[in-house]
Amino acid sequence: MTNNNDITQILKNVGIHTICWVAFLFLPELFNEHLSEFGLVGVAEDFIYPPRVANNTFFIALFYFSYFKAVPSYYVYRKFIFLAVYVFTAFTVFLMINYLFKPFSHSHHHQSSILGPSYNLFMFIICLISSFAMRTYTNWRSVYEEKLNAEISFLKAQINPHFLFNTLNSIYSLTITKSDDAPEAVLKLSGMMRYAVSDTGNRYVSLEKELDYILNYIELQKLRLDKNIIFNYSITGSAFGKKLAPFVLIPFIENAFKHGVNAEQESNININIEIAEASMQMQVWNRKVTIYKSEENSTGTGIINTRTRLQMLYPGKHVLTIHDRETDFSVLLKIDLV
Repeated sequence: MTNNNDITQILKNVGIHTICWVAFLFLPELFNEHLSEFGLVGVAEDFIYPPRVANNTFFIALFYFSYFKAVPSYYVYRKFIFLAVYVFTAFTVFLMINYLFKPFSHSHHHQSSILGPSYNLFMFIICLISSFAMRTYTNWRSVYEEKLNAEISFLKAQINPHFLFNTLNSIYSLTITKSDDAPEAVLKLSGMMRYAVSDTGNRYVSLEKELDYILNYIELQKLRLDKNIIFNYSITGSAFGKKLAPFVLIPFIENAFKHGVNAEQESNININIEIAEASMQMQVWNRKVTIYKSEENSTGTGIINTRTRLQMLYPGKHVLTIHDRETDFSVLLKIDLV
């Protein structure tokens, strides 16, 4: 069912295409040497005389047929012969149109000299190449969108099983001791799962909800952490009304907890998030500790995937600086917000 946003977008696209075609097809008239002699009336007559109308109609039809039919078919079948036959057929039709309307050109008394065979051939090539280029870009963009959606779906389904198992164990221990923290812990975990499943379907989500997810994650991690572990977490600035791609912050925080916590060693984690009017930055630092081999094998995978997502979602609009030293690990991420 088409909603108002779809209709608005369709009308917007139609308007943009109309303006572009009028500007593109009318542009040669600016170089018409008869413009000063015959004025706008002469230009209008030149614009609507039969060979010009026939060629312009053909150019528009060529562009859209190539864009919607010919190029997609070529990408489906990958047959160069199909492409060659199509271009040959289109060029044959182009020659026939110019041959059939050739008698009109002799009777048109103020046709611009640039609107001859060379100009028409140039327009034919431009329309053909631009339709191929734009369709290729559209196909690439579609694949890009599907890849992003697949990655988001993967991340939505991937609340770390170790984290989930440990959290449930912690909640179980709280219920055994009849701790008042147990109900709150259950609510935090259910809130995280609800957000991951229901609220992250769009390209961008509320920054407030993303930070709530992170805060719940941290609070649940603290349930199972030794009280001697040094942990600092701060947020400055307002997240109200701002948006961010989902799950681009949490992998760095997960990494800090995974590789920065060991009850038998000095453990220290610092997380600082600063929100400005149109940007934000997050600093995550942890002291390196000994970790289990099974967890060590997964080191950096989440960060590598997140780096790729940032490059696709925020090209030229983010800075990610990672320092992996012998004794500590730090991340500085700056993002221009939507």
